[in-house]
Amino acid sequence: MTHKSASSKPSRNDPRQRLGQPLSLFRRGLIAGLAFAVPVFGVLYALTIPGGPWLAVAITQAVAVGAAVATSIGYFRSAIWIGPTSSTVTERGFFFARLSHFDKAEAVSILLAQVYTSDGSETRPQLVILGANNKRLLRMRGQYWPQSAMDVVASHFDVPVFSIPDAVSTGELRADYPHAVYFLERHPVLVALIAVGGTAATAAILMGALALIRSITA
Repeated sequence: MTHKSASSKPSRNDPRQRLGQPLSLFRRGLIAGLAFAVPVFGVLYALTIPGGPWLAVAITQAVAVGAAVATSIGYFRSAIWIGPTSSTVTERGFFFARLSHFDKAEAVSILLAQVYTSDGSETRPQLVILGANNKRLLRMRGQYWPQSAMDVVASHFDVPVFSIPDAVSTGELRADYPHAVYFLERHPVLVALIAVGGTAATAAILMGALALIRSITA
């Protein structure tokens, strides 16, 4: 999205329509998180209480809860503001709550696609608003936005709409329309390296904390 200093943070009195992400998605994520965390931490506490390094488990749980709370806040704050009487479209992203803006006049086309999920069992819609030189102004993915929200956004633009005739995979979308996907999606190897590095760093931190606790309690 294009950044503009002229557009300020949306207020409660903003006349534009606010499109938020659905509560149902948050509920599914919450249930999945609890289904994973409750038995894992339950087993860890059973193995470490009373004489084991239960404090390390408690610290890990506190960090996990803090991350979950921060993620929940980011989810409910993320939104798109758009309206018929305003030329500016504003998006608050999920990560870091970064605000970005663009003018409706910058849009030159809309790309619509049905993209397979990672397991290939179903498809999800995607909407991408493109500007000059195929610059991505806004992207809405069916994993996070309902079709109704995409329809609302599309209705505010009088530009050509290009719909990919057949369902495509994320890899095909990346290969044929690299301008429509995010930077990390264009570099899957980099994503894998980041994931491996993050896992290794987390394990090292936990091992260090465990060693420190053992040295203190010894």
